[in-house]
Amino acid sequence: MKTIQVDTIEKYVGETVRDPYGRTIGKLVGFYSEVDGTVTAIEVAKGDLGFETISAARVDITPDGIVVLPEWKTEALSLARQIERAKKRAKALEDLYSRNEIPRYAYEEFKKKLEHTMSKLKSKSQEVKALLRKRIGELEDETIHIEKALTAVKMSYIAGEMSEKAYKLAAETLRSARDKNLDEKNDAKKMLEKIIKLEEEPVQLKAEEKEEAPEPAVEPPAAEEPPVIVQVLEG
Repeated sequence: MKTIQVDTIEKYVGETVRDPYGRTIGKLVGFYSEVDGTVTAIEVAKGDLGFETISAARVDITPDGIVVLPEWKTEALSLARQIERAKKRAKALEDLYSRNEIPRYAYEEFKKKLEHTMSKLKSKSQEVKALLRKRIGELEDETIHIEKALTAVKMSYIAGEMSEKAYKLAAETLRSARDKNLDEKNDAKKMLEKIIKLEEEPVQLKAEEKEEAPEPAVEPPAAEEPPVIVQVLEG
């Protein structure tokens, strides 16, 4: 798990915080940390809209500054990593047992633990998928709203109610917002597809992957023909 230290985050106080799609969230005005210097959360001022405390798990420091991941993405990435790790462990356990490298009692104990883990992950997966679908729906609604606003702007410009300068500024702002919504929507869809695929993929065992080549068929030896006996008659 990534960690952020106080001496790293302190350099960004007062700078703009954005999401992965280029939207401005606000400005970094503070942070919360443990006695060992590990940052647990940051405080972001959202203009006149107030403040927001954001978990350090959602914070990524990039060459372009601080990026805050959406909650749905943090949850989805964490779930995907846990499912992948659990499947790898299950595969390793089954492979070891199939090669008689571990006793049955150890196999049964670890298998029971893994089954319990997978059951919890399955419940968590339902929650995360619901979160993803909800966000996708919100983004689709927002996009429809933006398209309506863009249509109204175009009509006003064509009707001569808006100057070209004002039209270009408004249209550019709306198109940028629409494109960022589309980027996030596509990202959320990819994460949803990834989680569904991980759930459906069976654990493949190495013993099953290595199929022995069939032995070549051996043809039975040809039956010997009976000898031909030639009888010589005396004259």
